[in-house]
Amino acid sequence: MRLGMLADITLTTPELLQEVEAGDLDPGRRLAQDLDRTLSCGGRLWDAWARTHLTELLQRPATITDVLPETFQVRAYAPLVLPAPYRTSSYQAALDQVEHPMDSARLDSDSPHLPRLNTAGTGGAPFHCLVVNETALTRSSTEPEVMRAQLVHLHHLAQTVGISVHLIPTSTAFHPGLGGAFWTLSYSPSHTLAYVPHPRGQGQIINCVSQVKSYTDLFATLQGAALPVEESQQRLVELASRIRSTLTRALAK
Repeated sequence: MRLGMLADITLTTPELLQEVEAGDLDPGRRLAQDLDRTLSCGGRLWDAWARTHLTELLQRPATITDVLPETFQVRAYAPLVLPAPYRTSSYQAALDQVEHPMDSARLDSDSPHLPRLNTAGTGGAPFHCLVVNETALTRSSTEPEVMRAQLVHLHHLAQTVGISVHLIPTSTAFHPGLGGAFWTLSYSPSHTLAYVPHPRGQGQIINCVSQVKSYTDLFATLQGAALPVEESQQRLVELASRIRSTLTRALAK
């Protein structure tokens, strides 16, 4: 296929494709997927890009802010507190106050500042799947109004195309994963990293194949223990309504 025709189909330029073909430019995940699909490579070109991208990325110490942009699928498990991308700004501020009561948020430079997800639709952004313990949403860590707004925001996210949320009810029997939060970050069907967030600092990026597989298997187990998407959305509505009733009773006193 002529580069001009290929550029038209993939909405890029022949000059850029020449650099990609010569190995002088990383095309990025979206273009790699487009090229793979257009050239009928059956995923081989996409996997080749992911392998090369990760090899170069991990040659230096990488943080979550370095590895997140080119993912096509992010799975996050939260046993105690919502992951940063799912938080409202008010809920984030309340958590910062609890976690770092003596620090100024403006001086907090050791933690990753990740972009928040929004309800406008993810477009070409990666697919996000969250499994969260219900106790993380019912623990009284901030003002009721802030907590209710957070639950409403999470419910909106759960209805967005490209984002799914699963709740593990408080009544669920003991299950694996209570040791801590983790994410899995997929770049192609065959290339995935794991990420373990830390209370302070950037967290740990894991690329050992066997360890990454154990995290992906664990996430599948946790997703199986959680409520389906629709039931989780209904549960979020119930939790938010419960807080509103509590506020109403308090105002009536």
